[in-house]
Amino acid sequence: MTPDIKRWFEREGERFFTGIGLKPDDIVLDFGCGEGVYSIPAAKLVGIGGAVYALDQNRHSLRVVIKKAASFGILNIVTVHDLDELKRVLHGTLLDAVLFYDVIHSYYFTRIEIMHLLMSICPMVRAGGLISVYPRHMEQNETNEVIMELKKLGFFPSGEKSTNLIHDFTYTGGYVLQFEKTKGSRNAEN
Repeated sequence: MTPDIKRWFEREGERFFTGIGLKPDDIVLDFGCGEGVYSIPAAKLVGIGGAVYALDQNRHSLRVVIKKAASFGILNIVTVHDLDELKRVLHGTLLDAVLFYDVIHSYYFTRIEIMHLLMSICPMVRAGGLISVYPRHMEQNETNEVIMELKKLGFFPSGEKSTNLIHDFTYTGGYVLQFEKTKGSRNAEN
């Protein structure tokens, strides 16, 4: 484990997630979780009363997430392979937060796929819930399209936070965009 990863897992990750608005007992989706760099500190923060759903198409990555989480004594991460599995596992439970960190860009998805993904996930977020986007590797026009689509889906921009995040196992400067679901949106559960 690199010194940056160690520091992130031990204290900085939880501090970061507190700063963006995650709280104990939250239900969080880490979409495109990889090997759990964000899932693990988020799970530590939300505690046993909450849960982190770590979603990734790579089953090996999901096994790594569970193994790493176990090494930290974390038992509240649920791995899922796709959105259909997530919907079955949630069984109507709404999410408090969704993390789209370094994942919704043209390297992984077409523009149409990104819009479809947002339309699929946004109704799964409770009114007042959070979507947090780390737009690493996104061109400005991609970022603008995501912002416009989230607005159409009832999420208003609630802040931009400059920060250092882990990327490729080391700290990297960047920012995250925050969006909050409005209560009156057509996708809000009131």
